[in-house]
Amino acid sequence: MAESPFTGIYNFRDVGSVVNSLSGKKNIKEKTLYRSGRLDDATSTDRKKLVSEYSLQTVIDLRTKSEHIKQTQTHQKQQFRGSHHEQPPWDVIYINFAGRNFEMNMLKQLRWWQLLWFMILMLFQFRMHAIRILGRNVLGPKGLLGLSKDSLLFCQREILQSLEIYTSFKSYPLLIHCTQGKDRAGLIIMLLLFICKIPLEHIKADYALSNEGLAPVRASMIKEVEEIGMAADYTLAPPQVVDTVYDFLQTEYGGVEAYLNLIGFGKEKRQTVRRLLLVDPDIDADV
Repeated sequence: MAESPFTGIYNFRDVGSVVNSLSGKKNIKEKTLYRSGRLDDATSTDRKKLVSEYSLQTVIDLRTKSEHIKQTQTHQKQQFRGSHHEQPPWDVIYINFAGRNFEMNMLKQLRWWQLLWFMILMLFQFRMHAIRILGRNVLGPKGLLGLSKDSLLFCQREILQSLEIYTSFKSYPLLIHCTQGKDRAGLIIMLLLFICKIPLEHIKADYALSNEGLAPVRASMIKEVEEIGMAADYTLAPPQVVDTVYDFLQTEYGGVEAYLNLIGFGKEKRQTVRRLLLVDPDIDADV
């Protein structure tokens, strides 16, 4: 990955440019499909550049309520010290990717006394302490591979909601992010590239670029995940996550297309995505 063009945005890349570079030919339209880590620390210059050089129209933010609360608290401290944050000049679509279905499934895996303590902490608004119980006892033990599978199982509504944004011409150019910009955002990008029939090795290479993209902020990322009871490994982006997702879709659902049909993202929607993302889409392909 080339040096970041931004000061306060990490793990940014033009997915089309990456895939085209890997394949040696123009497959995906460039300056159309972006991914990154959170944009909260983007400087005024960064924001202007996203518009002037990257023509950004829409941002999909996949973070949870807890993540937004924490960032708000951080920025309140920064504002107290004299810094400020401008309203973004693009449309922002907020999708709580780890929605109620995912959350309820995670809570079911706690022991009764852990669940009781979780509920008490939430009742008294100690949200981050409560999240730490989930991190230590459920999320951490599952690891990246387990959480990727759980996302496919229990975040289907949110996955569909995210993918449908990519069927609208007026949304482009479009950037998707979560906190680190590799797992939730990475899963949606993965599914889009599956739809576009991009070779698996190129999808894996794009996913793994997050290791380099997160390198400048890895220490702070490790601190953040450890605060919620998870291991430092969670800040890594091993390419086998892509293999795990692809194999899980094949084994459990009969393939990518069957899974997307199941969640409501049918053939017509997938063809629309191909027309909007691919340089030379084969719209008759059975996708």
